[in-house]
Order: sequence, then C-alpha cells, then structure tokens
Amino acid sequence: MAMLLWFADPQWVIPNVIAPFVFTVVALTLFKTVTGPFALYAILGGGMMGMWGNTLYASGFAIEAEKWWGTIEHIFATPSSLLHIIGGRSVSNALLGLTNMVVILLIAVIGFQIPLGVANPFGFGIALVLTLLSISALGLIFASAFVLTRQSSVLTNGLEFPIYVVSGSMFPIALLPFWTHPFALSLAPTWGIEALRYASSHSELAITFWSNIAVVTAMSIAYVLIASLLFKKVEIRARMQGTMALV
Repeated sequence: MAMLLWFADPQWVIPNVIAPFVFTVVALTLFKTVTGPFALYAILGGGMMGMWGNTLYASGFAIEAEKWWGTIEHIFATPSSLLHIIGGRSVSNALLGLTNMVVILLIAVIGFQIPLGVANPFGFGIALVLTLLSISALGLIFASAFVLTRQSSVLTNGLEFPIYVVSGSMFPIALLPFWTHPFALSLAPTWGIEALRYASSHSELAITFWSNIAVVTAMSIAYVLIASLLFKKVEIRARMQGTMALV
C-alpha cells in the first residue's frame, strides 16, 4: 500500500528519483575517465542518496499525510502499533530507492563506458540489504519526532543532505573536518557503505568487511529499540492529549 501511494503522488519523483540521478550523472561526467574507487563513490553515492531521500520523506510524511487525509484518528485506533505502520512505509520506500542504483549502474556502464565489477557479489548483497535496513531504522528515529510537529517538511529538507554528506556516500569521511568524524561514525549507514565498497573491490571478505557488517547490524538494532521507546512515549502523549489532528 505504501508503494502504491508513493506511485500515486508524482511530486516525490523529483527529490527521490530525478535529484539523485542528476547528481550522479554530474559526478560521472567529472570522473568519466577515472575507474576504480572514484567511479564507485559516484555510483554508490547516487544510490544511497535515493534510498535515504525516500526513507526520510516516507518517515516525515507518514503521519503528516494521515493528518491531511483526516485518518490520523483511525491510525491510532488500529491494533497495529505506530512503529509498525511507519516502519513498513520506511522500508518500502527505501526499497524503491534501490531502483536509482540499478539505473545509475546501467548509465555508468552503458552511457559512460565505465568498467565496473563487484569483486564479491555475495558480500555486496549482504552489505546492501543491511545498509538499506539501517537507513530505514535511522528514519524511524527521525519519524518519532515528526509525529509531534507540523514542520516535518522543513525537517526532512534540512536533514537530507547533512546525513548524505556526513555518511560518506559520495566521498570518504576522511575528507570532512575532523569534528564531524564522531557524528559520521555514529551513523549506521556509514559502516554499511564501507562494507559495500570493500565487497566491491575485494574478492576475499576479510575481518574488515565483517567488522563493518557487525557494526551496522548492531547499530540498526539499537536504532529500532530507541525508535520503539520513542514511539511508545509519543503514542501515550498523543492519546492523553487527543490533539494529534490539530498539531
């Protein structure tokens, strides 16, 4: 249902499909004569931008849309928890963001003739799934705050690019100011992206890869637990005040 609603509202095509595509094409144009890590950063960066943009907008507008439609009261009256409802939308929209990566790969190989190869497809697949789930889990934490405000659109626009840059999607976090590194390392997608790049360039999955996988898995679980606690508090407050439709 979340996917059908996404396709029925074409305005999200611009920030979630067209924007990542444009940014990636610009990056590929700048580095069209370069192979290896630089080309990989451009491609994975565009795909990550699509997944994060979809997840953030899904989390931010999951409750906002219910307010617009006049169905917010029904959401709180259903047996399903608020976490499950918004979580399903976040995961489904992050999955839709994967289409960006597929299209970008085709453009890089066919349009720009950039030779790309995944050294370890099995490891790449594991890292990709866990990175997608980590992005969805991070979106859930932000969604708990979005429930209580009418300014979700402002928050989503403000959070999209900082997370995208700090997580090292397009370039290594080593190029960022040192004071941003602790924040970057606190983001689960940062570790997932590193695992993706390692699996892309190494045929043997060494301890470095599995360490990144362990960290992104542990942090994703922690995100979900934190989001669960936040949603319970938000739901209790909403039921006590009865003003969700007016917020």
